[in-house]
Amino acid sequence: MNESVVLQKPSKPRKSRAKKIIIIIATVLVVLFIGLLIFIPYAIMPMFLGQHYEQQQFNSSDYGISSERITLVTDDSLSLAAWRTRAETETSKGTIIILSGIQNPSVTAFFGYAKMFADHGWDSLLIEMRARGESEGEEIGLGLTEWRDVKAGVEFLRADQEVKDLPIVALGTSMGGSTVITAAGELPEVSAVISISAFSSWSDVFIYNMEMNGMPKAISVMDTPFLNAYLGFHFGFNTLKYSAEKSIVKLGERPILMMHSTGDSQIPYEQFEKLLSKAKKHNIDVTTFVREGDEHFVCYEQYSENPAEDIEFSQAVLNFLAAKFP
Repeated sequence: MNESVVLQKPSKPRKSRAKKIIIIIATVLVVLFIGLLIFIPYAIMPMFLGQHYEQQQFNSSDYGISSERITLVTDDSLSLAAWRTRAETETSKGTIIILSGIQNPSVTAFFGYAKMFADHGWDSLLIEMRARGESEGEEIGLGLTEWRDVKAGVEFLRADQEVKDLPIVALGTSMGGSTVITAAGELPEVSAVISISAFSSWSDVFIYNMEMNGMPKAISVMDTPFLNAYLGFHFGFNTLKYSAEKSIVKLGERPILMMHSTGDSQIPYEQFEKLLSKAKKHNIDVTTFVREGDEHFVCYEQYSENPAEDIEFSQAVLNFLAAKFP
């Protein structure tokens, strides 16, 4: 009697099924995490964009200096409010272009700086950047577009026969500090830079603010490509090449004075260190002034209307100018 043996197909091991389930769950979690990273810029960035900031304006006469109100036109057809002040000396050493920060105060709050410069032989051109005060523009550009506002100022000065061959120094605070570095990187006509509490890039600002609001830094860092994609679609991907971090290496032999406070709660000191490291790595002629504490404007608040009275701060600025433009 012959016996036949029937071989049964083995059932799938339980381990194989469990592995598939784990892969599916992991894939879903990864997709959800990427979705979260994409969502974050769309949730956060609108609060910074699409706004024209109204600011309190100040009169130059209250600071002991006269000014001429002028209008600058950018290469993207925006009219900007600006004020020109003149040196108190017989001849001018050049012009200091002055910018304020991302929202407040108005650049007219810096007439005290213009007075200090005038007393030491410098003209000033105070530019209210786009989407602020009397200047046109639907929204701030987070430092990606404002360098064009400096360009408009430079073109105005170069068209003036009286000063067209004199040095142009660009000074800015906070986002203005970042903007003047970017502008100098694009505009060889800028002879020197004074940056006060500049941020290294908007993505670094974003990471810092997310961290301050409880988001793990690692997640904020991973979100950077999605933030840049958002900014690229919003402002144009060509604008992503503009940042202080990328531009500071373009200064070449032109000098820069970098000023920051160690406890700055708005732009952390580590961003100053990041910019300084870039400058030194590329042998940029950099001078630094560091102040202890949380002093975002570096100049002490009680001296904001008359920075010349803040001896350490004013001497750092004036000594830099005297050394580089004797």
